[in-house]
Amino acid sequence: MKKVVFIADSAMDLPKELIEKHEIQVLPFHISFGNDTYRDGIDMTTEMLYQKVEELGILPKTAAIAPAEWKQVFDPIIEAGNDVFCLTIGSKISSNFQNAYVASLDYEEGRVEVVDSGVLSGAIAILMLKAVKFRDQGMSAKEIKNAVEKLVPKLHTQFVIPTLDYLYKGGRCSSLSKLIGSVLKIKPQIKMLEGKLGLYKKSAGKMSRAIDGMLDDFFEIYENGKLDPEFVFITHSIAPKYAIYIREIVEERVKVEHLIESYAGSVISTHCGAGTIGILYLEK
Repeated sequence: MKKVVFIADSAMDLPKELIEKHEIQVLPFHISFGNDTYRDGIDMTTEMLYQKVEELGILPKTAAIAPAEWKQVFDPIIEAGNDVFCLTIGSKISSNFQNAYVASLDYEEGRVEVVDSGVLSGAIAILMLKAVKFRDQGMSAKEIKNAVEKLVPKLHTQFVIPTLDYLYKGGRCSSLSKLIGSVLKIKPQIKMLEGKLGLYKKSAGKMSRAIDGMLDDFFEIYENGKLDPEFVFITHSIAPKYAIYIREIVEERVKVEHLIESYAGSVISTHCGAGTIGILYLEK
């Protein structure tokens, strides 16, 4: 059986040590401030992103990976006699899936399998870690794709955002909503619903109150016996204090095999802002 090489885009937000351990290739999104373009995670880090936003007073534009760029990565893998399993950010958020799929059509059926994760950030990472297990079990690229696609509807992807500023600057909330949010100190909870980011709940006051509300959903899944306890991600954009807060609460109440802290890259952070934090998990 051919070796299966794993590829993902940089929205995956899997910790670097796990990317290296499992030999996953990561292709970067493009981030532009005016005429200057950077590669997510290579030329541009989350810290650099926030520094530039502060200096310039604008948010960057993000661009998907073109079909030709995907093909440049696929070609040498196929020429070496290996197959590809490729996992992308949700197709309703970015054109990465479509672009990778178009590139995959240049190869024989089954050689390059592309999966639309339907999600972003640490939720993609959960799918990738599950895929690693399937690869270790001897599955082919096509078999891994079929197994992973069955998990996609079972993912839960939720974040609490401390400020509406980035959503507003990015055109994702009205000026009136921003004004009301600023006055009332609203902390919106964003959730992936049918492949799109949507406003799920709003909490007034401290971040801890909003985080507690987000965790209520997680604990309900757990208490009903529906949680897959293998991988749970705490993903944040420069919010270590809140990550510790969530970890302590989760570890006190739930037995999780791998509770992983991951950091939102510059593409995800462009749309949420510093202090954003989420919990991402899978139902059985």
